[in-house]
Amino acid sequence: MALTLSMKRVLCALFVFCVWLPGIPFDSSGQVTEPERESRVSLAMDVFLKKPLERVYEIHVHLTNANAEPVTVNLRDLPWLPPNDVGWLSAFRMDSRQSRMQHDSFPGKFGSQGIRLVPGESVQGKLILNQRMPTLLEDVRLFGVRLEWACVHPSLHLVCREDVSHTIVIPQDDPGEPDVYAVDKTACRRLERTIGLIEVPQGHELLFLRTSESVMADLEQLQALLYRVDDYVRQCRPTWTNSWAVDFFAEERIAGFLRDQEGRRYFEKGLWQQANIGQYSSQIRTLYRFPWSRKKADTVYLSVYRNPAGSR
Repeated sequence: MALTLSMKRVLCALFVFCVWLPGIPFDSSGQVTEPERESRVSLAMDVFLKKPLERVYEIHVHLTNANAEPVTVNLRDLPWLPPNDVGWLSAFRMDSRQSRMQHDSFPGKFGSQGIRLVPGESVQGKLILNQRMPTLLEDVRLFGVRLEWACVHPSLHLVCREDVSHTIVIPQDDPGEPDVYAVDKTACRRLERTIGLIEVPQGHELLFLRTSESVMADLEQLQALLYRVDDYVRQCRPTWTNSWAVDFFAEERIAGFLRDQEGRRYFEKGLWQQANIGQYSSQIRTLYRFPWSRKKADTVYLSVYRNPAGSR
């Protein structure tokens, strides 16, 4: 069966949420724009070691606009996405030779997508070291591992604090116990009901939400919902970065990945297309509404950032 225009559009959108492929740049009014061509955008860079699960090691990267004016960073320049995900981070065994460890990259090249950051706003991502360093756990057990990161980028002017070490050490025989966070489970369950949470698929920073078509059609209500989703992620998913995604479903039983067997079955019956009424990527600040409808489909640039004073 030949793909219609709307079907092609949503398949592109699905790639955004599954593997973070970029969509089309949009400004805050929803109009198509070209991303601003700024040379050497200046961003503050912070790097952290996180352990979300037992013996799982992640490097989290925060790029923050520390300027007095808004800036636009391009998706293709983000240091956790290929081909920028190698070069700035090095790993060494803490053996007698301080030998360099194998550090794999993932193939791929991202297109142009502008991400506008107001002063104080950040875009965040991560590198899962276990997926990139085949001998990581064995090297930690035998020697310990030293990670070194450089505050350099070919397209961005990165600014890093001088009083912060650019070396992170995982000691020999580290037990890899996961980080511990104080999470108010009662408050989280209340937030889950408020946002209409159906499921958080394991291994994905993605939420399936039950949302009505009337909310999806009203940008003011939808923006308020996304603020509440952001509250939920901050309070209840502390191991996530601020690069998460939402799939909106009008019918709970349909919620799921299109690639799954049940999702394909619903798709063949036309049920998945009716129920999947939107997707949102917080990384590229982009909302896709009614992607299967030729008449109602549109794309809107929306950010969930609120400054520390609480204003939006």
